[in-house]
Amino acid sequence: MIYFDNAATTIPINKPQSYYNPSSPHGLGLEAERALKAARNKIFNVLYENKQVGMDHASQYGDVIFTSGGTESNNLAISGYVFANLRRGASLVCALSEHPSLTAPVRFLCQQNWAINTNTLPISGKCLVIISHVNYETGDINDINAIAKTAKSQNAETIILVDGSQGFCKEELNLEGIDMYTFSGHKCHGPLGVGGLWIRKGVRLLPLHYGGGQENGIRAGTENIVGIAQMVDAVSSLYEQKNANYLHVAHIKDIMLGLCDDLPDVEVNSLGNTVSPYILNMSFLGVKGEVLVSALSEKGLYVSMGAACQSKKRKSSALEMMGFSAQQAQSAIRFSFSHLNTSKEANEARMLVVSQVKQLRKMKG
Repeated sequence: MIYFDNAATTIPINKPQSYYNPSSPHGLGLEAERALKAARNKIFNVLYENKQVGMDHASQYGDVIFTSGGTESNNLAISGYVFANLRRGASLVCALSEHPSLTAPVRFLCQQNWAINTNTLPISGKCLVIISHVNYETGDINDINAIAKTAKSQNAETIILVDGSQGFCKEELNLEGIDMYTFSGHKCHGPLGVGGLWIRKGVRLLPLHYGGGQENGIRAGTENIVGIAQMVDAVSSLYEQKNANYLHVAHIKDIMLGLCDDLPDVEVNSLGNTVSPYILNMSFLGVKGEVLVSALSEKGLYVSMGAACQSKKRKSSALEMMGFSAQQAQSAIRFSFSHLNTSKEANEARMLVVSQVKQLRKMKG
């Protein structure tokens, strides 16, 4: 098996640990509470590039809310912001080509007339600008700090939300000008069902559900302490090896880029020159992406056509909304890599792709 679908989910690298309910008042509960606090502190240190934020001073940097994953984190950030500003009204700026966990809550809030989605930044008033750190389809890296600086120079009330699912522990992170940042455990070799939302101090959100007041009153419900501990261990490990992992994955991507020389009518799909080495989106013109994905799967190479949560929906693809032709979008597949992948796997995958594309084109011809 060669697994090149790491943008969809990664393989967990740490074994889960057993903890108790952090809200319990007895000794075991206090032990779990200390573990939760330590986990939150480790996330702060990664977010702030290892400035060693002390447990007793972390609150001055804002808050980290643990959630069930990137989708909940994005929904909490977007809806929570809108609900906190219902009286004043809120404008949202979000491209249609962003991940569904961003565009779907925006669409819902606008349908309810609780917010307005605009193509341009409002000059005044409450505004939430929603962007991805790394595009989930093409791997294009957004200059989030430049975007934030420009947006806030035009409207001082602008809040910047960054979906960090594809960039967390992979790309350099500078939170200057950023107000909220989300991440997902299973995108960085943690378990499924856990993630988080960082909120800058002073940014007000309303919770989406209520209960015991956990997570500073923003996200009720007993914390998934086992998943959180496992995620944080994976995050810490990835962060420590971030530069080495980056170079390793870049080499794997370079091998796969050789497909442009191996086959005719191959396009690399990206909008700019600053692209993550962890994602490679390619179109093999004349072959439908879904057919090629299936053919490769039968040979033991697992890739995708984009977001796993959209794979069974018949809608205009994100590539089309980004301006790529329908032909290019329909023939596109996405390779996504991990530090666990090897050069040997990349060379084998490259040969498999060449073989299957030639065979499918011959059958079509």
